Amino acid sequence: MKITLKPFEASDIDRLLSWIDSKDLLLRWAGTFFQYPLNRLQCEQYLETANSEMPVRSIFKAVDLVNDKVIGHIELDGFDIENQSAFICRVLVGDAAQHGNGLGQVIVNQVVDLAFTHIDLHRLAVSVLDFNTAAIRCYEKCGFQHEGLYREIVKYDDKFHSLVCMSLLRSEWEERTKPS
Repeated sequence: MKITLKPFEASDIDRLLSWIDSKDLLLRWAGTFFQYPLNRLQCEQYLETANSEMPVRSIFKAVDLVNDKVIGHIELDGFDIENQSAFICRVLVGDAAQHGNGLGQVIVNQVVDLAFTHIDLHRLAVSVLDFNTAAIRCYEKCGFQHEGLYREIVKYDDKFHSLVCMSLLRSEWEERTKPS
């Protein structure tokens, strides 16, 4: 599948809201960033932070180039220009029937390529809740390395969960992507 990333717009909010249909999915997708249930006002405020004069994040929709259908969502956040680093977050393959088909990897690889080739970053990081094993596997397949753990930092359903911290350096990405 050929995927491209395009800026997330206000017209994309309803689609995103339709994808986030449970508290569990919201937590897997956004951690504690949003409150359940996700609503239009939260999404509009979120979008404003990407469209301001000094944006704090870049929000993208993932579009299937074959049929021009939006299939996912991804974000670059926490830009540190001086140290050339940022975080990948809020990654989502929208259609649950498409989960487990490698689309998450395609979307993550698209934003990694963008970050290292067009934004000139040196390091990308990600934090994933420990029970989100599919996301952890996805990042591993994209070359991210485990760095550590924020132990029992999020309480959900009366249980504490840890954040798995991972990163990918430009040199590691270059090694993975250079022609054989």
